Amino acid sequence: MPSEKCIHIFYFIHDLAPFGAQRVVLNAVKYLDRKRLKVTVCSFWGEETLAPEFVKHGAEVVFLRARRFFDPLAWIKLIFILFRKHPQIIHTTMPELSFPVRLVALLFPRLAVVHSFHNPLSSEPPLWRFLNRITLRMCDAISFTSKGIVDEIALKAPSLKDRFSVIQNGVELTVASTADGTRLREELCVRADEKIICCVGRLEKQKGQDILIEAVTSLVKKGIPVRLVLAGDGEMLPELKEKVRRLGIEEKVIFLGRRNDIALILASLDLYVAPSRWESFNIALGEAMVSGKPCVGTDIPGHSDLLVDKVTGVVVSAENPKVLAEAIVWVFEHQGEAQKMAVAAKEMVQTNFTPEIMAKKYEKLYLDLMGG
Repeated sequence: MPSEKCIHIFYFIHDLAPFGAQRVVLNAVKYLDRKRLKVTVCSFWGEETLAPEFVKHGAEVVFLRARRFFDPLAWIKLIFILFRKHPQIIHTTMPELSFPVRLVALLFPRLAVVHSFHNPLSSEPPLWRFLNRITLRMCDAISFTSKGIVDEIALKAPSLKDRFSVIQNGVELTVASTADGTRLREELCVRADEKIICCVGRLEKQKGQDILIEAVTSLVKKGIPVRLVLAGDGEMLPELKEKVRRLGIEEKVIFLGRRNDIALILASLDLYVAPSRWESFNIALGEAMVSGKPCVGTDIPGHSDLLVDKVTGVVVSAENPKVLAEAIVWVFEHQGEAQKMAVAAKEMVQTNFTPEIMAKKYEKLYLDLMGG
């Protein structure tokens, strides 16, 4: 149990859906030293799926349940909650919410503000990009979940570099057995000679599943026996299904929707592909590496912590289905080398990117801010 003198951290996140930034906060809550740190998690709006998990691991959870972004009642409620709970640190993770929180923090002179970048600033809409850039100096500490996305902020705000730190996301996965993976292949009616290519993530432009579908189409046309498995949901689902239909590969693509059994899915596949257009630290890619599967990913800055070409995976240019298809074929034709890369990737993630390591880095950041 936290002591009366411990530091109170107030995480302000947009919702409690089981996605990347939310899972990062959950892992921090799990592994922070609760004798030194007390945690409150505040959800602005939307899905509340992870709330029981946060409570299970000792966090207090509060909900604003805003009806829209400019919901004055929600922001007034936040101010009253901060007055009542007196946290020493407020930590934001989403650019659209971080800007108003920095303004709210002006009402609390002793409240330190921490912001974590979970995506490159350049990937955000122009308005949020501008507002975040001009208010970033109001943050007492700025962390990045990937070393690859630091430079663009450093170029725009060089005077703030002494507030920067890189704290990569922790990857946590209980690996499923090969036998369980085989059973899933049977459930999905995948033939023994077919290779499963998989991508896990929200179905949206950022994740690049449309590029992967085009790459798989070229493999199918060449007679290569493959099945593409896409796990996740999102706004692009109708568009991606129409693309699959238009390309004539409906029998080769399986849309699983959102799943809670990611370890089982990873156990069933032959190759994991991360075709993202942009990322920070790609947790799903890290999980595939922990599962011991060969990986192909794009050469975006946010993948640089995990992917070293021909060492921990195969790196390809983004938005290039031809090159992606060639990389997939290379992995299938060089199984020995691909397996060596998979072994190296698994060891690298388990050595450097565990939730415990991540939580210790955040803990040090918080204690340093509070002078102890």
